Amino acid sequence: MEAEFVAASQVTAEMLGIAELLKEIGVKAKGVYDLKVDNQAAIKQIKGEDTSGRAKHIDIRYKFVKDLARKEVLDVAYCESKEMRADILTKALPAQRLEELRGLVMLQE
Repeated sequence: MEAEFVAASQVTAEMLGIAELLKEIGVKAKGVYDLKVDNQAAIKQIKGEDTSGRAKHIDIRYKFVKDLARKEVLDVAYCESKEMRADILTKALPAQRLEELRGLVMLQE
């Protein structure tokens, strides 16, 4: 779960940076940003539903994702692993799976 939390914080920081850049050049960005996560435990932790304390070791710099979700700047939703488009960038995949994901991210000819 910690890896998902770290990845969520990194992509959120990038997303907010891009939104700020768009704002500076006069492009109105959407107010609520979608964050798709394929780990339900991480989603519960981000949304504050998991109060068991198992993830207290997660660094404070990653907690801003939780704050943004609470402030409704981020809409955190579950995405089935088979639909997770980021896998094409983060995992070694068999050829068939690579082809499926290429279709999802529009990298096919």
